[in-house]
Amino acid sequence: MTEVLIIGAGISGASAAFHLAERGTRVRVLDPSGGTAGQTARSGAIVRGHHAVPLEAELAVESLGEYYERWDERVGGGCGFTRTGFAYLADEADAPAVRANTTMLAAQLGWPTELLSPEQLAELEPAVDTARISLVAHEERSGYAEPMAATTSLLRAAERHGAEIRHERVFGLLAGDSRVHGVRTESGEYHADTVLLATGAWSPALAATIGLELPIASARIQVMLYERPYSLAGHLTMTDVAGDIYLRPTADRCTLVGRHAPEREWLAGPEENRAEHDHSFMLDCARRLGARVPAMAGAPFRLARTCALDITPDGRPLLGPAGPEGLFLAAGWSGSGFGKGPATGAELTRWILDGRPRRPGLWRYTLDRFAKGEPIAGEHEYGATGPH
Repeated sequence: MTEVLIIGAGISGASAAFHLAERGTRVRVLDPSGGTAGQTARSGAIVRGHHAVPLEAELAVESLGEYYERWDERVGGGCGFTRTGFAYLADEADAPAVRANTTMLAAQLGWPTELLSPEQLAELEPAVDTARISLVAHEERSGYAEPMAATTSLLRAAERHGAEIRHERVFGLLAGDSRVHGVRTESGEYHADTVLLATGAWSPALAATIGLELPIASARIQVMLYERPYSLAGHLTMTDVAGDIYLRPTADRCTLVGRHAPEREWLAGPEENRAEHDHSFMLDCARRLGARVPAMAGAPFRLARTCALDITPDGRPLLGPAGPEGLFLAAGWSGSGFGKGPATGAELTRWILDGRPRRPGLWRYTLDRFAKGEPIAGEHEYGATGPH
């Protein structure tokens, strides 16, 4: 029987654990926090189909339609998926790309999405000020999920299929004869046929223990939560390019806000991240939120979340076999992994057990693309927000 060690219990690791165990694989997941210390727990957790690369849109659409919308049936338990509708608010510069990518989603994937004018958006969502918006992509079925509910239920489902979840810190990989054969932890060594490294910004340090260099840099991000007034029961989940924020409602009468293109604070490593938020960032997000949703102007600040993101040079993840036999990667998501996580775990399972993913295009996402000079980009990329 195949044995797989999964390092990291965020959305990618948890999904892979579930799918591998479901197929009868012996799985052990190692994570000192059980998935609560990394970026998944602090994710904006927006679930939508809209992406600039068709393959990533496929993973997002599959994750939404086959998992988030059917979570209790497919996985068991809950993921907190809430259908709010999603709107991509484009400025004039990004409008052509939004038009092209919306057409791609509808034509190639059959995903129900539509283009709206600013006036049509105002009719759909009266809470939104349409200043500086040129075009809107709207998805009625999209929304958000609760990240820890999703990962916890995936891990519990994996356990029901026989997986073992251990709260242990991994200090390094074990390799010999050109293959990886296990890991070294605080309690000893574990050996397996395959090791899946899904530890986000911590991945480069672990890969370096066997001399493997990963092109992943750490950057600090922050998201802010503000209380919604009782006059505003909810609102669309939005990617607001024109206002340089993303926002979604939360279940506890707040609105979560992050920035798309802030000046990045680069870190030497994820351990440099500070849990305390920056007061100036909190004020800036509050101003941008109030400008887009006037009912939230002056909304009380509730709390902040910070984490270290794993950023690759092209903003796309490192997936699949990594060079030394037996080592697979699911890292470098650059902030875009949660919505695609369930389908990505299914593809990693096929890759590990069957030798190939169902989608051949995923081979482009392996580590050697940078050595080959073949970074990934969508045909119609976005300026302010980068690849996502």
